[in-house]
Amino acid sequence: MKAAVLYGKEELNIVTDFKDPVIKESEVLIRSKYTGLCSTDRTLYRGFVPFKPPLIIGHEIAGIVEEIGKSSKNLQEGDHVIIPPVYPGCEDENCPACREGLTNRCKNSIFIGHGVHGGDAEYIAVPSKYAFRIKDSVPLDEACIIPDAVSTPFHALKSRSVPPHIVQNSSNYKNLFQQKTHWLRGKNVVVFGVGGVGGPTVNLSSRYFQAKNILAVDIFDKKLDFAKKLGATHTVNMKSFFEENKININDLSGREKAKAISGLARHISSHFAEDKFQVDCVLDCSGVADTFPVAVETVSKNRTVIQVGWPPRPVQDFLNQKIMDKYLTINGTWACPMNELEENVKAVEDGIVDLNLLVTNKDYTLDKLENAIHDLEGGKILGRATINII
Repeated sequence: MKAAVLYGKEELNIVTDFKDPVIKESEVLIRSKYTGLCSTDRTLYRGFVPFKPPLIIGHEIAGIVEEIGKSSKNLQEGDHVIIPPVYPGCEDENCPACREGLTNRCKNSIFIGHGVHGGDAEYIAVPSKYAFRIKDSVPLDEACIIPDAVSTPFHALKSRSVPPHIVQNSSNYKNLFQQKTHWLRGKNVVVFGVGGVGGPTVNLSSRYFQAKNILAVDIFDKKLDFAKKLGATHTVNMKSFFEENKININDLSGREKAKAISGLARHISSHFAEDKFQVDCVLDCSGVADTFPVAVETVSKNRTVIQVGWPPRPVQDFLNQKIMDKYLTINGTWACPMNELEENVKAVEDGIVDLNLLVTNKDYTLDKLENAIHDLEGGKILGRATINII
């Protein structure tokens, strides 16, 4: 089969004779039609994270069921499906994490396109119970971004945003996590970084969770304009703020840097003056370490900061006493549990997620995958790009 194979750092080859996968009885063979291009693909390509070559990359996959194993259930040949990038590898979902409902954090998680071969190839074999059927009416060149770019912030917003004390003191805590009565409904949300993941975070905050205000923060005006199309009610250009106030943040340290960050945070929250400057949830989708202190400074007391983007290095000169003083909940998030992915698919099928806006680049083919990675690095891809597996 044809496949995009990584043989080492920056050694990405398109081969035509890679061995076809052979399915087990509980698996299905899927003809991969489209994949989404993620920053993780770039980090693998650049050798920033370890992997065992040769490796077929690509973990945002939409395709068509080609063959069904003897014991596979609930799918038929010809079904349109998506595949979660991370799914359980333990038997019968019986490890501690799976039993707690965190199937995305299984002790033996399978990470497609990293730990095992991915979807930038003509075929991929996966357990049938982790291939999720999606209506034919959802274009596959858009559906492929659901498994990661959409479902990761979906999980963050749905399950990681509610402060523990709110849950503890609720008479019916389950309502806090239901779409129509979710805790974020009518709240104020700030999203740092409007890219492949930050864009869906803005869109979901507005369309699905119905936050009152969504403020997007970035350093590029074109991304902030993009955020407005996705549902942002306010935007702040962080770079412009520092330039207008004659602040070179990279030259500052200690108290002066903290003062500059505090000034930016006050500027962000000033957009919520009518709500007494209340910032209920901050999601850091930037993947930039220096954003985290701004997120902590921006969020209101007794509220939540969620780390969504993957930071490449630790934060420097950060006073973590601020977390104590503001009584904050700091949550990480990783992929999406299997049960929430089903809810996410339904939201897309019901038209509550604007996939047509989120996917901004559809012209790449598998042969041009390396070009797509370079374009992603060069800032030429506004939202999410999809790869046509021809």
